[in-house]
Amino acid sequence: MLDICKQFGKEFTNERGNIPRCGVVPRFSDLEIVALSLTAEALSIDSRHYTD
Repeated sequence: MLDICKQFGKEFTNERGNIPRCGVVPRFSDLEIVALSLTAEALSIDSRHYTD
């Protein structure tokens, strides 16, 4: 999923996969967060209502 996000986001992101902006570089790249969100959506994982 991350590779797909990199293909679609390569013109909007820098070499670390982040949308350029001022401030601290986050631990996870923007593309990693998008890929994680899309994967959770595909697996029907709803973090707002998640219970064990």
